[in-house]
Parts: sequence; C-alpha cells; structure tokens
Amino acid sequence: MLVVLLAVVVVLSLLFWFRPQTRTAGGPAGNSATVVAARAAEVEPTPAFEGQTAQVAYAAAQQAANAWQSDAQLLSASATWPQGAGADELLDGASSWGFTFYAPAAGRVAVISVVDNEASVVSEGPHQPETPPLDASGWNVDSREIVETALSEGGRAFIDAEGVTVLTMALSADNAGQDGRIEWLASLIAPQSGRTLILRIDATSGEVLERNET
Repeated sequence: MLVVLLAVVVVLSLLFWFRPQTRTAGGPAGNSATVVAARAAEVEPTPAFEGQTAQVAYAAAQQAANAWQSDAQLLSASATWPQGAGADELLDGASSWGFTFYAPAAGRVAVISVVDNEASVVSEGPHQPETPPLDASGWNVDSREIVETALSEGGRAFIDAEGVTVLTMALSADNAGQDGRIEWLASLIAPQSGRTLILRIDATSGEVLERNET
C-alpha cells in the first residue's frame, strides 16, 4: 500500500509540475510544436551516475541494511529514470535505487539509497506493518525484464507517441494485499499530455497482472 500511494503521489506531482502551459499574450499556444520541442530539449536524459539493475543494487543495499539491523527485511524498492529517456535507453533496467527495509525486533524502517553501487542509509523511523513482509527470495524478475515487458505491453508505442515521458518503477514486498505476492508497478507518464501507462507485474513469475492506460 505504501508503494502504491508513493506511485500515486509521484504521478500527481509530475502531472502538476509539467502540466501544459497556458497561452500568454503574443506567445505560442501551450501545446504548440514550438513549445513541445523547446520542452523536449530541456529534458534530455543526463544521468550523473552509472546505474544498476534492481537486483544488483539490492545486493549492496542488503549489506547496508544488515549493518543497520541484523534482522532487516526488504519492504520495497523504487527508481525513476531521467525524463525524456527513450525506449532503447531504458532497456538495461539500470538506475539509482531506493530501498526500504523493516527490522522486526526494533520495530523500525530504514530507507537506503544505492547510487553508483554505493549504499547508504538516508533515513529511519518507527514502523509496525499490519502484515509481515514477504521473503525477498521470491523476487525473481529483475528490473531489466520488467522494462522489456513494459515496452512490449504498449510502452514503446506510448514513448514514440508522446516523445517526452518518465518511467517510474516500484517493487512491493510488504504483502499489504495479503495475497502472498511480490509485485512490480511500472508507470510511464507523459508530462505534456497527462497520459499514463501503468502495469502491475508479478515479481516472481513476470506475469502481467493488470494494465491501465489513461
């Protein structure tokens, strides 16, 4: 549930921040080709760090989590790719990642970031989940495969049609739905038009559980 709420907040924030501009006196229309081209030029992806796939980054995060609390368990993972990244640039599934871990004995959670394969605890606080987290050993499908699935399920056509998009991915192992399933949520957002493509994918089997386009 926390991951889903986070994804919703990210979507709404991006739609608000990059909503089409209203026309000013003597200026071009907010959705004109001139404005779209100018905006696209501003958002070319310029990653400052070398990214890793989610599972590679998780190995580094797990070490930091175990140093924080020896009983730390994975709750979630998330990443957002640079705005304007094309389909071919997304294919390797590599990015900087944020992981949330839960320590049952201490009743606390920690957020661990992995940038350039270097993990660090960025925040922590008290937390008592309603359901025990799922065993992360059930997480079989890496971010690379999730990107490939998202692109084949309409993502590539979505990017080609919109031009400027943002990809956000979130992994949930908190079992909030009490279905015993670790899941991926992959969201493509088009800031100019406000369109979204969201896929819910089983992180164990890779099965597409739900597809929504708005």
